[in-house]
Amino acid sequence: MKPWNRLSLRFRLTLFAILNLAAMITLYAVLEFFFSASGIVSHLQGRIISLLVALAGMILSAQWLASMILKPVKRMSETAAGITATTLDKRLEIDRLHDELKTLGITFNKMLDGLERAFDQQARFVSAAAHELRTPLSILRTNLEVSGDGDRIDPSDWQDYRATTERTLSRLESLTEDLLLLADGSYECTDSEHHAVELADILTDAVSFMAPMAVEYGVQVHLTEPFTASVKGDESFLFLVFRNLLDNAIRYNRPNGSVTLLVAHENGRVTVRVADTGKGISPSNRELIFERFYRVDASRARRHGGAGLGLSIVRHLLGFFEGTVELESSSEEGSVFKVMLERG
Repeated sequence: MKPWNRLSLRFRLTLFAILNLAAMITLYAVLEFFFSASGIVSHLQGRIISLLVALAGMILSAQWLASMILKPVKRMSETAAGITATTLDKRLEIDRLHDELKTLGITFNKMLDGLERAFDQQARFVSAAAHELRTPLSILRTNLEVSGDGDRIDPSDWQDYRATTERTLSRLESLTEDLLLLADGSYECTDSEHHAVELADILTDAVSFMAPMAVEYGVQVHLTEPFTASVKGDESFLFLVFRNLLDNAIRYNRPNGSVTLLVAHENGRVTVRVADTGKGISPSNRELIFERFYRVDASRARRHGGAGLGLSIVRHLLGFFEGTVELESSSEEGSVFKVMLERG
């Protein structure tokens, strides 16, 4: 890279303006002296001709400078114009830029990085959603085809078909609600609109709501005292957060296992830990579990009716209220999820 190109654009423009002005003044003085000494034209005509030549030189040099400065801008514009939804992997070449244009190129490339990630996530989301919807729809179609030939069906089997259809419809309804919740990015709430809600009521409701499922799976749910705390948030959203965490903790627990909820005050925030006695999560999967439709054990999740959306919904909802969720620890003896909320 030439030393000239290493200078900032502003400094180069200032330096060029000074040098150009000095050169035009010198050119004017030389031409005026020439016409005055030679006597070819009158003194006034010599001054006019010298001034016109100096102005022409200034205009030409300014055009040359503009073309040189705008050349990388033109290249950037041509590259940007060729970037579409299918070519988001392209980036502006900024290695040869060392001024304000490089800052512009870096900013634009960062924007393209974000767009590429967003498009990739959208494509994975649509593909996974279609895959999840295909199975229950296939089951419903099969049941409809079988029920269409009612003469060959044993009356005692009708109850099984009905139960299967009801379970499938319940799964479709739950999946649809989860998809709509994740896809809806229109919810906005300023700090002044964050209501102070009583965490004890939300946790109690969530535990009561999940009690039938805990009995079905043979899992004990414990809400450790004291669990009173005032936090910022929305009652319905926070209820969904802890319902989903309890759902995972119960669904993937061991037989005769337990789930414990512990509330604490740490670093000016309210912390809720949800500990289970499941088989744990391997280190390679600990961050992936928060991605949509990701399941550590896909076959086991399908058996238990999970779609891999619970933890992604938890993180999505907590983001509305500056809350966070993380897998604090996990081993063969169980996992601990930590939720952090702002105090109300």
